[in-house]
Amino acid sequence: MLCAVLARVGVRSAPSSEPGIAERSSARSHAHAFVAGSFLFGWLAGLAIVLKLWHLAHAPRWMIVSGVGYVTLMLPPTITGFALAWCTGRLAGRGWGPASLGLAAAGVAGLVAGLLAL
Repeated sequence: MLCAVLARVGVRSAPSSEPGIAERSSARSHAHAFVAGSFLFGWLAGLAIVLKLWHLAHAPRWMIVSGVGYVTLMLPPTITGFALAWCTGRLAGRGWGPASLGLAAAGVAGLVAGLLAL
């Protein structure tokens, strides 16, 4: 977020002798927002999956607040977020448009909702 704001301020204040610099930085800010959004979506999906698996396994409360619970609460959502951001970045780099990526995200949301419905 901070990078996007600084990029916009730098583009507005600096006179550009080359046309297209503002367009490139605008595309970069959209890319940063896209990657951040896909990471957040993946992190939330991972968190929902971990909490549901704890519920299905009938994990005791002492295990959830111990080191094991801390590791399972912190690691899988973060790994899921990075993996989803990497995958969506690769798909966008290969030419997938917003509609295709939106449908893929809806599929992931459907899988998570199906798991939560168990």
